[in-house]
Amino acid sequence: MRATSEEEENVLRWQVERCAKQMTRPANTALPLEKNRLFQSGDLDEARAVVARKFCDHRLDRISRSGHFDAVHNRAEGQATSLNYIQYGADVEIEPGELGSFYLVQIPLTGQARIDNSAGDVETGPGLGSVLNPHRHASMRWREGCSQLLLQINAQQLNRVAERLVGRPLSGQVTFQTAVDQRMSEVDKWVQKLRTCFSLAEKEAVYAKGNLHTQALVEEQLIEGFLLCQPSDVSGLLMQENEQAENVHVRRAMQYIHRNLGDVMTVGDIAEVLQISPRSLQLGFKAELGVTPKQYLREARLRRAHALLKSGSGDGMIGDICEQVGFGHFGRFSVEYKRRYGESPHETRRRNC
Repeated sequence: MRATSEEEENVLRWQVERCAKQMTRPANTALPLEKNRLFQSGDLDEARAVVARKFCDHRLDRISRSGHFDAVHNRAEGQATSLNYIQYGADVEIEPGELGSFYLVQIPLTGQARIDNSAGDVETGPGLGSVLNPHRHASMRWREGCSQLLLQINAQQLNRVAERLVGRPLSGQVTFQTAVDQRMSEVDKWVQKLRTCFSLAEKEAVYAKGNLHTQALVEEQLIEGFLLCQPSDVSGLLMQENEQAENVHVRRAMQYIHRNLGDVMTVGDIAEVLQISPRSLQLGFKAELGVTPKQYLREARLRRAHALLKSGSGDGMIGDICEQVGFGHFGRFSVEYKRRYGESPHETRRRNC
């Protein structure tokens, strides 16, 4: 995905600010994503089947006969994420087990829910949401009157974004803390952005047929923002990487480099993508990181090769890894690698086989 220009980002920011706070509605007004109604039903089996088609197979049972079972699912689909509004009306227990292919962020609007994602129960309600990790068993109890906004995120895409942000392959899937606590200012800011996306989707400005580039940008910002604000097992790595660059052009250049390590690229190519001058990019890197863009690119390629060799995830010959991370000459790669890590690529692989 190419980097957006400042003008495009300003337009997007204006839309976000204009729609902020519109999600706080009186009880008698339309539900979120009302125009994107997937279904509404008083039949528990029908609700289970329809929700399962968009998420995964799960157990859904009524816990109490009090309350009126009135399941509603509104949904707007993007490329790597989907926005959802769900209510069940009555007190229900939901057990999807492992979600498998997606993360699920749940932000309560009304009522309470008990969430267990293999890390103990979390009692959620307005101001305290949850996130389900796809590789951990999940069970939930949505109490009578509970309604939630849900962000479904493709697991492969989230982990790709995480790897790009930290600049190296991860040893496993990102595991988030279950509680999404809006008392943390950065989490609260992210939740407000998510609410704004719902408002924009209702106006068909996003999550609708139209500008795929804008849609991809919105989804990337949601995923990246959640990774940066929600505590997880990679928070330390993400903090280290993002504390290095406050300059937006330097940060985008770093992201572009990590996304395209295997490609032939020059400082001029990177500057052209960012729509700034090569000199501005050079000065920005020196001021922010103390290195040139070329030095940063070489270091990123060496780190990626080192991680692949250590983890055993780099298939094939070492020459293939050399090409995969963007070194066009194996001899130069070997010399640079040994200077950086004190051993040859062959020695690293042999040690970790």
